Amino acid sequence: MRSSPPLLFLGLLLVLAALAIFALSRGSDYDRSPLGNKGLELWLQAKGIPVVRSDPHIARARSEISLRIIPLSIRQGEAAAPGANKETGEIGPESPVRESNRYALPTLIILPKWRGSVSTEGVASKSGLVDLSDISGELGRIGYSDFGFARSEAGFEEAEMRVKTGQPIKIALYQAQTFERSSLPGRWEELAGTPLGALLLRSQDDPNVYLLSDPDLLNNHGLALADNASFAVSLVTLLRKAGETRPVYLDTSGEPLDGKKSIDEGRSYERSASDLKRFFAYPLSVIWGTLILVAAICFWRGAYRFGPPRREASANIEMSKTAAIEATARLLRLSGNDGRMTGQFVLHLLADKAQLFFGPGGGNEAGIERLFKRLARRDQAAAQALHSSAQALIDRGHLMTRADLHRNLEIFRKSLGSVDLGSR
Repeated sequence: MRSSPPLLFLGLLLVLAALAIFALSRGSDYDRSPLGNKGLELWLQAKGIPVVRSDPHIARARSEISLRIIPLSIRQGEAAAPGANKETGEIGPESPVRESNRYALPTLIILPKWRGSVSTEGVASKSGLVDLSDISGELGRIGYSDFGFARSEAGFEEAEMRVKTGQPIKIALYQAQTFERSSLPGRWEELAGTPLGALLLRSQDDPNVYLLSDPDLLNNHGLALADNASFAVSLVTLLRKAGETRPVYLDTSGEPLDGKKSIDEGRSYERSASDLKRFFAYPLSVIWGTLILVAAICFWRGAYRFGPPRREASANIEMSKTAAIEATARLLRLSGNDGRMTGQFVLHLLADKAQLFFGPGGGNEAGIERLFKRLARRDQAAAQALHSSAQALIDRGHLMTRADLHRNLEIFRKSLGSVDLGSR
């Protein structure tokens, strides 16, 4: 029980480390899941398009980015867009729509399609689709409404799409999600679509805002299908305009942009070897001194007070047996019970002889009986005399007088000496 506090402290440290690792890896786990956008980031960078991700510690400046991509997610139980004025219909200053107009920044808003359970379970089915009413609610948060949606009932659907005047690109979507053309609000322009409906829309009132109905065209899962990866590069190239060198901003946090320059709200430190001295400055020096003193006392208590550890365990066992036998004999003599001691001596001697013949398992009553039978086959009379004297000492030794005890013990000794034990 003395080692319990150190073990509990070590267990607590391990739990805290596991929690820290889990907390740091949760975001990256989703980015690399089928619904994440890590694949889009790596794919665009491989095609020469730089990408920066959102960071809660950095307010990204509009002048540093060429295109903002915002994957919407379903936020359950929240009110309509924070900062929105319901009476005037104005959108709050943190709205990506308003920021796109203020900074003339092309902004691609990707609508949600799958629930989070699809990422954890790894199975995409109709039960994993987000309700269309929830998607409408997300659009309402950023100031858009009255959109109708259509979903394919044929599972996978393939189509050829053309981005501006480029070559047609073959795409494939599972449970394709599109805007219904018949329900599009006024002054919305379709830039790409399938026979089922429109996939990419542009607002004429907000010319820098683009809506993509199906996220599978840009997420990790969808980029591996057909030529969806080529479509993603063509789409990003079109929206950020030709000749752009500034990076694409993949915004997964929804933090507002800064109008001037990036502001790093975190703090960076430069470490050197001299900083190690601070661990030994007062009052930490007192703590270190106390720990060293406690360690020295523990070492003295274990090494000096109790002596060095014994390495030969077998010798200790033999010493313990001898000490136990001597203590038992002394107690028997002090109690005046020499007969019982003699009976035990005879029984143990016969058990040792039986072990010589029949091995370690023969040192019991059955082994002693086998020993007498073996001796009887060689010399019936000697074996019978030995058996009678031994049995008398074992059974009635504690009842005998001192003279009878010595007489029977002498008979036993002579009988044992006259018996030819032979070899095993």
